[in-house]
Amino acid sequence: MKARTILVIMLCLLLMFNITGCSKKTYNRITEKAPFPTEEWTRAYPEELGMSSEMLDKADKRIKKAYPNIESMLVVKEGYLVYEKYYKLNNETKIKDTYSVTKSFMSALTGIAIEKGLISSIDDKVAEYIPEFSEYIDDERKKDITIKQVLTMTGGLESIDNNYTSFFYSDDWLKAALAKPLVNSPGEVFVYNTGLTQLLSSVIANVSGMSVMDFAKENLFEKIGMNVTYWQSDKQGSNGGGSGLCLTSQDMARFGYLYLNNGLWDNEQVIPAEWIEDSLKSYIKANDTQDYGYLFWIEKISDTVNSKTYSMFQAYGSGGQIIMVIPELDMVIVITCDRLISPTVKPMTRAIITDYILPSAYME
Repeated sequence: MKARTILVIMLCLLLMFNITGCSKKTYNRITEKAPFPTEEWTRAYPEELGMSSEMLDKADKRIKKAYPNIESMLVVKEGYLVYEKYYKLNNETKIKDTYSVTKSFMSALTGIAIEKGLISSIDDKVAEYIPEFSEYIDDERKKDITIKQVLTMTGGLESIDNNYTSFFYSDDWLKAALAKPLVNSPGEVFVYNTGLTQLLSSVIANVSGMSVMDFAKENLFEKIGMNVTYWQSDKQGSNGGGSGLCLTSQDMARFGYLYLNNGLWDNEQVIPAEWIEDSLKSYIKANDTQDYGYLFWIEKISDTVNSKTYSMFQAYGSGGQIIMVIPELDMVIVITCDRLISPTVKPMTRAIITDYILPSAYME
């Protein structure tokens, strides 16, 4: 009887070993190119793209434990949506104000307008495209501001960002932006200024004969499967040039993936490749760690676990709205946050990326 009992125990232990020790799922590495997500994203397990789901799950746990401001985290690798998490009752259909991520969309729309011949050159003066420009200024030097200077935040106007409230509660955002004094000669100094990009909104609306929202729908949003329903505007009907575009997290990822593919989407060149290349050059040093292109932030980012550093570019909005593109990893990262909980969250969101997401992609 004792021998029989021992045999049963041994069989049970063997069975347990087979279940727990040999049941780990194996994944085949995906090598075929993902279809463009015009309709919906093609999903894959992280391991199928050479990534670690365990490391990404650690990011998820860290967010739940320590970062109540984060609302969503998406990771796209090689065109596949490999990780998608939502928090605080958010989901894939929820739209949110992306704040200054809007600026990078304005950059894209400027490139499209140039390609269509609606704008001759980025070296043109903004005043040439805004008939009412002279009515709004008290300093003739403001007429020297060029489109390129708006794109690189070197227009010279005092920033409205120190007092959002008065700007966004004004009836006419263009007029409010131009009312700011000229504190630097145009083209000389980087000064982050949401009001400056309102000039681009007026330019695009004037040259296209339609609202910026309608121009974007026809020439960008609908081409890459974005269903955009709201873009904040002033009382004149002008869409925000530097804030107010409301998007789902998946649509933010679509925009990043479009840039990762140099403006090409399913065999259509939605944004000129040359414009993408020019947009992502470093034109001016914004601070100690970041350069600035055409309304995109350009910098290095490190995998803190494996001591690897990558070049990346990103659209960034107040409170932690991020579309980050890392070409070397063929990766797009989207993070959205609740700005009301914490308007300054860069260390938090950066830690999620550097300590978890990037290490998840590390391959020997």
